[in-house]
Amino acid sequence: MSQEPTYHGTRLHHVGVVVKDIDKAIAHLEALGFGPFKFDDEHRVFAINFKGELHGQPAEWTTKISNALMGDVELELLEPYEGDQALKETLDAQGEGLHHIGWLTTDLQGDIERATARGAKVWTSSFPVGQPGFCYFEGSEIGNLAIELREP
Repeated sequence: MSQEPTYHGTRLHHVGVVVKDIDKAIAHLEALGFGPFKFDDEHRVFAINFKGELHGQPAEWTTKISNALMGDVELELLEPYEGDQALKETLDAQGEGLHHIGWLTTDLQGDIERATARGAKVWTSSFPVGQPGFCYFEGSEIGNLAIELREP
């Protein structure tokens, strides 16, 4: 029996990889021909401060981020820099590697409500006033792959 999809108006945006040292990861991947890596036109790597929730509790953290375009999808490198965060939990438990697949959505709150109604559990989220918000759902039992929904 076919089930109605949970997410409407979403598109694959990026694949998130957690790393211990973002500069080393960039050097390695660029040597293999991936990239160029950059956060924006002015920064190769950028540290972003987040304020949100982790396991339903208030949290603040900083993450270093860089991206490389692979066709229509970005390869997102993430180094947990300061504070408790989902990325650090994964790095500590499993080491470096695939962390999440990120999707863009135009109905973030609605998509979160539909997913949690189906049993998904929010791992971490941030909804800064006037800026795009995001949510990671806890990793799957198979592959421990987290799903991120993010506003454009």
